[in-house]
Amino acid sequence: ALLLGEHHFSDFIVAAPQLFLAEVAARTENLRLGTAVTLLAHHDAVRIAEDFATLDVLSGGRAEIMAGRGVEPETYAHYGQDASKSQDMLLEAIDLLRLLWTEEELHWRGTFRPPLEGVTLQPRPVQKPHPPVWVAPGSLESALRAGKQGLCIAVTPAACGLPMMGEMIASYREAWSAAGHAGKGKVAASAHIYVGDGKEDALEYFKGYHVPFQKWVFSLRTGGDPATLKLPPHTQDFTGPDAVPMAGDPAYIRDRCLAWKERFGLDRLIVQFDHAGQPWEKVMGSLRRFSEHVLGELR
Repeated sequence: ALLLGEHHFSDFIVAAPQLFLAEVAARTENLRLGTAVTLLAHHDAVRIAEDFATLDVLSGGRAEIMAGRGVEPETYAHYGQDASKSQDMLLEAIDLLRLLWTEEELHWRGTFRPPLEGVTLQPRPVQKPHPPVWVAPGSLESALRAGKQGLCIAVTPAACGLPMMGEMIASYREAWSAAGHAGKGKVAASAHIYVGDGKEDALEYFKGYHVPFQKWVFSLRTGGDPATLKLPPHTQDFTGPDAVPMAGDPAYIRDRCLAWKERFGLDRLIVQFDHAGQPWEKVMGSLRRFSEHVLGELR
Protein backbone atom coordinates (compact mmCIF):
# COMPACT_ATOMS: atom_id res chain seq x y z
CA ALA A 1 0.00 0.00 0.00
CA LEU A 2 1.02 3.61 -0.58
CA LEU A 3 -0.10 5.84 2.30
CA LEU A 4 0.20 9.62 2.13
CA GLY A 5 -0.11 12.14 4.93
CA GLU A 6 -2.07 15.39 4.87
CA HIS A 7 -0.52 18.58 6.24
CA HIS A 8 -1.29 22.24 5.70
CA PHE A 9 1.00 25.30 5.83
CA SER A 10 4.00 23.17 6.79
CA ASP A 11 7.19 21.52 5.54
CA PHE A 12 5.42 18.14 5.28
CA ILE A 13 4.25 19.42 1.85
CA VAL A 14 1.26 17.20 0.85
CA ALA A 15 -2.03 19.04 1.39
CA ALA A 16 -4.37 17.03 -0.89
CA PRO A 17 -3.29 13.37 -0.80
CA GLN A 18 -6.41 12.09 -2.57
CA LEU A 19 -5.42 14.05 -5.70
CA PHE A 20 -1.94 12.55 -5.68
CA LEU A 21 -3.40 9.07 -5.12
CA ALA A 22 -5.67 9.46 -8.14
CA GLU A 23 -2.56 10.00 -10.26
CA VAL A 24 -0.94 6.90 -8.75
CA ALA A 25 -4.12 4.91 -9.41
CA ALA A 26 -3.76 5.66 -13.12
CA ARG A 27 -0.19 4.31 -13.15
CA THR A 28 -0.64 1.13 -11.07
CA GLU A 29 -2.81 -1.98 -11.00
CA ASN A 30 -2.41 -3.69 -7.62
CA LEU A 31 -1.11 -1.09 -5.17
CA ARG A 32 -3.56 -0.15 -2.44
CA LEU A 33 -4.01 3.60 -2.08
CA GLY A 34 -4.61 5.29 1.24
CA THR A 35 -3.81 8.09 3.63
CA ALA A 36 -1.95 8.31 6.90
CA VAL A 37 -3.73 10.42 7.85
CA THR A 38 -6.64 12.37 6.38
CA LEU A 39 -7.34 15.30 8.69
CA LEU A 40 -11.03 14.57 8.56
CA ALA A 41 -12.05 17.10 11.19
CA HIS A 42 -10.89 19.93 8.90
CA HIS A 43 -13.22 18.88 6.09
CA ASP A 44 -16.84 18.21 5.29
CA ALA A 45 -17.30 14.44 5.51
CA VAL A 46 -19.58 14.57 2.44
CA ARG A 47 -16.76 15.96 0.30
CA ILE A 48 -14.26 13.40 1.63
CA ALA A 49 -16.75 10.56 1.11
CA GLU A 50 -17.18 11.66 -2.52
CA ASP A 51 -13.42 11.98 -3.06
CA PHE A 52 -12.59 8.53 -1.76
CA ALA A 53 -15.57 6.84 -3.39
CA THR A 54 -14.36 8.33 -6.67
CA LEU A 55 -10.81 7.11 -5.97
CA ASP A 56 -12.21 3.66 -5.21
CA VAL A 57 -14.00 3.58 -8.56
CA LEU A 58 -11.00 4.90 -10.52
CA SER A 59 -8.65 2.38 -8.89
CA GLY A 60 -10.97 -0.62 -9.16
CA GLY A 61 -11.52 -0.93 -5.41
CA ARG A 62 -8.09 -0.07 -3.98
CA ALA A 63 -8.88 3.01 -1.86
CA GLU A 64 -8.45 3.28 1.91
CA ILE A 65 -8.68 6.15 4.36
CA MET A 66 -7.04 6.69 7.72
CA ALA A 67 -8.57 9.43 9.83
CA GLY A 68 -6.81 11.40 12.54
CA ARG A 69 -6.56 14.79 14.21
CA GLY A 70 -2.99 15.56 13.13
CA VAL A 71 0.09 16.78 14.99
CA GLU A 72 -0.28 20.52 14.39
CA PRO A 73 -2.99 22.07 16.62
CA GLU A 74 -2.43 25.53 15.10
CA THR A 75 -3.91 24.29 11.81
CA TYR A 76 -7.33 24.29 13.48
CA ALA A 77 -7.00 28.04 14.03
CA HIS A 78 -6.14 28.55 10.37
CA TYR A 79 -9.34 26.67 9.48
CA GLY A 80 -11.36 28.74 11.96
CA GLN A 81 -11.97 25.72 14.19
CA ASP A 82 -11.74 25.09 17.92
CA ALA A 83 -8.97 22.52 18.47
CA SER A 84 -10.51 21.52 21.82
CA LYS A 85 -13.47 20.08 19.88
CA SER A 86 -11.32 18.17 17.38
CA GLN A 87 -12.03 14.74 18.87
CA ASP A 88 -15.80 15.21 18.75
CA MET A 89 -15.54 16.61 15.22
CA LEU A 90 -13.50 13.62 14.09
CA LEU A 91 -15.86 11.05 15.62
CA GLU A 92 -18.92 12.63 14.04
CA ALA A 93 -17.20 12.82 10.64
CA ILE A 94 -16.13 9.16 10.73
CA ASP A 95 -19.68 8.04 11.51
CA LEU A 96 -21.08 10.20 8.73
CA LEU A 97 -18.47 8.97 6.26
CA ARG A 98 -19.45 5.34 6.76
CA LEU A 99 -23.17 6.11 6.58
CA LEU A 100 -22.74 7.99 3.31
CA TRP A 101 -21.02 4.95 1.79
CA THR A 102 -23.57 2.41 3.00
CA GLU A 103 -26.99 4.12 3.18
CA GLU A 104 -28.92 4.46 -0.07
CA GLU A 105 -31.00 7.38 1.21
CA LEU A 106 -29.44 9.04 4.22
CA HIS A 107 -31.33 11.18 6.71
CA TRP A 108 -28.80 12.52 9.25
CA ARG A 109 -28.39 15.18 11.91
CA GLY A 110 -25.19 16.08 13.72
CA THR A 111 -23.48 18.91 15.57
CA PHE A 112 -20.78 20.25 13.27
CA ARG A 113 -22.43 20.38 9.83
CA PRO A 114 -25.96 21.01 8.49
CA PRO A 115 -28.37 18.05 8.43
CA LEU A 116 -28.82 15.80 5.41
CA GLU A 117 -32.28 14.93 4.16
CA GLY A 118 -32.60 12.03 1.73
CA VAL A 119 -29.04 12.18 0.40
CA THR A 120 -27.61 9.41 -1.85
CA LEU A 121 -23.86 9.67 -2.35
CA GLN A 122 -22.59 9.35 -5.92
CA PRO A 123 -20.52 7.57 -7.06
CA ARG A 124 -20.89 4.53 -4.83
CA PRO A 125 -17.60 2.92 -3.73
CA VAL A 126 -16.61 -0.40 -5.28
CA GLN A 127 -15.58 -2.07 -2.00
CA LYS A 128 -18.34 -3.43 0.21
CA PRO A 129 -19.59 -2.45 2.66
CA HIS A 130 -17.13 0.45 2.10
CA PRO A 131 -13.41 1.15 1.70
CA PRO A 132 -11.38 0.28 4.82
CA VAL A 133 -11.46 2.98 7.48
CA TRP A 134 -8.43 3.20 9.75
CA VAL A 135 -8.04 5.48 12.74
CA ALA A 136 -4.88 6.62 14.46
CA PRO A 137 -5.62 6.27 18.20
CA GLY A 138 -3.75 8.50 20.59
CA SER A 139 -5.00 6.91 23.82
CA LEU A 140 -6.43 3.73 25.30
CA GLU A 141 -9.88 5.32 25.17
CA SER A 142 -9.66 5.98 21.43
CA ALA A 143 -8.32 2.45 20.80
CA LEU A 144 -11.25 0.99 22.72
CA ARG A 145 -13.68 3.13 20.77
CA ALA A 146 -12.21 1.98 17.46
CA GLY A 147 -12.57 -1.65 18.48
CA LYS A 148 -16.18 -1.14 19.48
CA GLN A 149 -16.93 0.59 16.16
CA GLY A 150 -15.28 -2.14 14.10
CA LEU A 151 -12.60 0.12 12.61
CA CYS A 152 -8.97 -0.69 11.81
CA ILE A 153 -6.25 1.04 13.86
CA ALA A 154 -2.76 2.31 13.03
CA VAL A 155 -0.64 3.16 16.07
CA THR A 156 2.28 5.60 16.01
CA PRO A 157 4.82 4.26 18.53
CA ALA A 158 7.06 7.28 17.95
CA ALA A 159 4.39 9.23 19.82
CA CYS A 160 3.53 6.76 22.59
CA GLY A 161 6.30 4.11 22.85
CA LEU A 162 6.07 0.35 22.37
CA PRO A 163 4.71 -0.62 25.83
CA MET A 164 1.79 1.79 25.45
CA MET A 165 1.25 0.60 21.90
CA GLY A 166 0.91 -2.95 23.24
CA GLU A 167 -1.71 -1.83 25.74
CA MET A 168 -3.64 0.04 23.06
CA ILE A 169 -3.66 -2.97 20.74
CA ALA A 170 -4.79 -5.31 23.52
CA SER A 171 -7.58 -2.93 24.50
CA TYR A 172 -8.65 -2.59 20.88
CA ARG A 173 -8.91 -6.33 20.39
CA GLU A 174 -10.83 -6.82 23.63
CA ALA A 175 -13.33 -4.14 22.60
CA TRP A 176 -13.58 -5.65 19.12
CA SER A 177 -14.49 -9.07 20.50
CA ALA A 178 -16.85 -7.67 23.14
CA ALA A 179 -18.77 -5.84 20.40
CA GLY A 180 -19.33 -9.12 18.57
CA HIS A 181 -17.32 -8.33 15.46
CA ALA A 182 -15.95 -11.26 13.47
CA GLY A 183 -12.20 -11.88 13.56
CA LYS A 184 -9.92 -9.70 15.66
CA GLY A 185 -9.74 -6.47 13.68
CA LYS A 186 -6.75 -5.07 11.82
CA VAL A 187 -3.75 -3.41 13.41
CA ALA A 188 -0.91 -1.43 11.85
CA ALA A 189 2.11 0.29 13.36
CA SER A 190 4.47 2.84 11.84
CA ALA A 191 8.26 2.93 11.99
CA HIS A 192 11.04 5.20 10.78
CA ILE A 193 13.60 2.91 9.16
CA TYR A 194 17.05 3.26 7.64
CA VAL A 195 18.59 0.19 5.99
CA GLY A 196 22.36 0.59 5.76
CA ASP A 197 24.68 -1.04 3.27
CA GLY A 198 26.73 -2.85 5.93
CA LYS A 199 29.77 -0.64 5.29
CA GLU A 200 28.63 2.46 7.15
CA ASP A 201 27.62 3.15 10.74
CA ALA A 202 23.90 3.20 9.94
CA LEU A 203 22.86 3.95 13.51
CA GLU A 204 25.05 7.02 13.94
CA TYR A 205 24.04 8.32 10.53
CA PHE A 206 20.33 7.87 11.30
CA LYS A 207 20.55 9.50 14.75
CA GLY A 208 21.96 12.63 13.17
CA TYR A 209 18.75 13.13 11.22
CA HIS A 210 16.12 11.42 13.35
CA VAL A 211 16.68 13.18 16.69
CA PRO A 212 16.41 16.75 15.31
CA PHE A 213 13.39 15.64 13.27
CA GLN A 214 11.61 14.32 16.37
CA LYS A 215 12.36 17.56 18.21
CA TRP A 216 10.75 19.46 15.37
CA VAL A 217 7.67 17.20 15.29
CA PHE A 218 7.14 17.38 19.07
CA SER A 219 7.57 21.16 18.93
CA LEU A 220 4.67 21.31 16.48
CA ARG A 221 2.52 19.53 19.05
CA THR A 222 3.60 21.54 22.06
CA GLY A 223 4.54 24.91 20.61
CA GLY A 224 7.99 24.66 22.21
CA ASP A 225 11.40 25.56 20.81
CA PRO A 226 12.97 22.58 18.97
CA ALA A 227 16.43 23.67 20.11
CA THR A 228 15.58 23.34 23.82
CA LEU A 229 12.78 20.76 23.73
CA LYS A 230 13.40 17.62 25.78
CA LEU A 231 12.21 14.50 23.98
CA PRO A 232 10.41 11.61 25.73
CA PRO A 233 12.83 8.79 26.68
CA HIS A 234 11.39 6.33 24.18
CA THR A 235 12.43 8.58 21.27
CA GLN A 236 16.06 8.32 22.40
CA ASP A 237 16.15 4.51 22.49
CA PHE A 238 17.66 3.08 19.31
CA THR A 239 18.88 -0.35 20.45
CA GLY A 240 16.81 -1.68 23.38
CA PRO A 241 13.90 -4.14 23.18
CA ASP A 242 11.46 -1.20 23.17
CA ALA A 243 13.37 0.83 20.57
CA VAL A 244 11.06 2.45 18.03
CA PRO A 245 13.35 3.82 15.27
CA MET A 246 15.23 1.15 13.32
CA ALA A 247 18.65 1.63 11.73
CA GLY A 248 21.10 -1.09 10.71
CA ASP A 249 21.95 -3.64 8.07
CA PRO A 250 19.20 -5.62 6.28
CA ALA A 251 19.42 -8.60 8.65
CA TYR A 252 18.97 -6.37 11.71
CA ILE A 253 16.01 -4.53 10.16
CA ARG A 254 14.38 -7.84 9.17
CA ASP A 255 14.73 -9.22 12.70
CA ARG A 256 13.31 -6.04 14.29
CA CYS A 257 10.30 -6.02 11.95
CA LEU A 258 9.60 -9.70 12.61
CA ALA A 259 9.93 -9.10 16.36
CA TRP A 260 7.22 -6.42 16.13
CA LYS A 261 5.03 -8.81 14.16
CA GLU A 262 5.38 -11.53 16.78
CA ARG A 263 5.01 -9.21 19.76
CA PHE A 264 1.98 -7.25 18.57
CA GLY A 265 0.39 -9.47 15.90
CA LEU A 266 0.56 -6.70 13.31
CA ASP A 267 -1.38 -6.92 10.07
CA ARG A 268 0.57 -4.07 8.50
CA LEU A 269 3.87 -2.28 9.07
CA ILE A 270 3.90 1.30 7.80
CA VAL A 271 7.49 2.20 6.93
CA GLN A 272 8.71 5.77 6.54
CA PHE A 273 11.98 6.05 4.61
CA ASP A 274 12.00 9.64 3.41
CA HIS A 275 11.97 11.90 6.45
CA ALA A 276 14.10 14.37 8.37
CA GLY A 277 15.66 15.89 5.26
CA GLN A 278 17.96 13.00 4.44
CA PRO A 279 19.82 13.15 1.09
CA TRP A 280 17.71 11.61 -1.65
CA GLU A 281 20.38 9.09 -2.64
CA LYS A 282 20.50 7.80 0.95
CA VAL A 283 16.70 7.47 1.06
CA MET A 284 16.62 5.58 -2.23
CA GLY A 285 19.49 3.32 -1.18
CA SER A 286 17.67 2.43 2.04
CA LEU A 287 14.43 1.78 0.16
CA ARG A 288 16.20 -0.39 -2.41
CA ARG A 289 17.94 -2.50 0.23
CA PHE A 290 14.67 -2.92 2.11
CA SER A 291 12.85 -4.10 -1.02
CA GLU A 292 15.67 -6.45 -2.11
CA HIS A 293 16.76 -7.94 1.22
CA VAL A 294 13.97 -7.45 3.79
CA LEU A 295 10.54 -7.25 2.16
CA GLY A 296 10.44 -10.77 0.76
CA GLU A 297 10.96 -12.40 4.14
CA LEU A 298 8.40 -10.14 5.79
CA ARG A 299 5.81 -11.16 3.22
